[in-house]
Amino acid sequence: MISSVGITFNLKKDFPTRGGEDSHPPDLAAECEEEETVDMLASSLARLAQKVLLFPHNPDMLDKLDQSRPDLVFNIAEGWFGRNRESLIPALLELLHIPFTGSDALSLGIALDKAMAKRVVSTAGIRTPRWRKVNSAREAAQVDLGFPVFVKPNFEGSSKGIRNSSRVNNHEELAEKVEWILATYGQPALVEEFLPGREFTVGIIGNGRPHVLPVMEVVPGDRDTADHEFVYSFETKSGNLERFRVPAPISPELAAEISEMAVGVFETIECRDVARVDFRLDARGRPNFLEINPLPGMSRVSLLPLQAKAAGMDFDDLVDWIVRSAWTRYYH
Repeated sequence: MISSVGITFNLKKDFPTRGGEDSHPPDLAAECEEEETVDMLASSLARLAQKVLLFPHNPDMLDKLDQSRPDLVFNIAEGWFGRNRESLIPALLELLHIPFTGSDALSLGIALDKAMAKRVVSTAGIRTPRWRKVNSAREAAQVDLGFPVFVKPNFEGSSKGIRNSSRVNNHEELAEKVEWILATYGQPALVEEFLPGREFTVGIIGNGRPHVLPVMEVVPGDRDTADHEFVYSFETKSGNLERFRVPAPISPELAAEISEMAVGVFETIECRDVARVDFRLDARGRPNFLEINPLPGMSRVSLLPLQAKAAGMDFDDLVDWIVRSAWTRYYH
């Protein structure tokens, strides 16, 4: 049994709002955790370690980590602000020579910057929708991808900044959406050609020859929304208007192609231990890489645990796999 395991995390209730809550979008803390998730993870880790230590993201975290020096940290910390926020805690853990689960600071930084991730992945020959990173409404006028296009913040996750209106049909709508992202989230917009096909996500755990979990399809729960118009938006998530099919009802050939591409993305960005990769089909039915999340949600309703359940794994099994993958990297 491990002597001590820590958990590094950000709680929604601790989000440091600036200028009052009314000045922030409702999804600003979407990536952060509820206390229930941390408690559930701590209970699971207590099976594997004599002591479980909690390290919320606050000014005292560095000193507490240095004083406690756990044998391993289970990192689910998203950070608070900026393009490098997901990289901060892993960088601190590396500085302190404390082993941790998941990807390192570099891989997390690449993955969070969606344009950078697409650039890296496309050089490996992995198909991804054509895109432009746009820094102003003036640049939006020069976008030549055709319409419709899809617009989202360049370095956010958990559908932050994605609305039902993120699918735009002309340059006027595009400029308006880009200006909204710049004003609301303070970052460039990623503009992609909109793909009309079905949307999938696939979890990966392990290293070397990583284990691919069953492919999951995300579909509209609203019968009035056609699959080709579906947007996995903040409104969809907050209103529970999505449904999940896992394993996805697709051909073995398509499932194998998506799984192979997911491993390719995982290895190209040099992720470790765990990640979840999103895809959407184009008009020809071919899977295209959308983004990778090396810090996938670990709540009761998160997609990764649901995929693990479809593979016959309960939450404890999933946590055990991630911990053992990280432990093996450091200690064997």
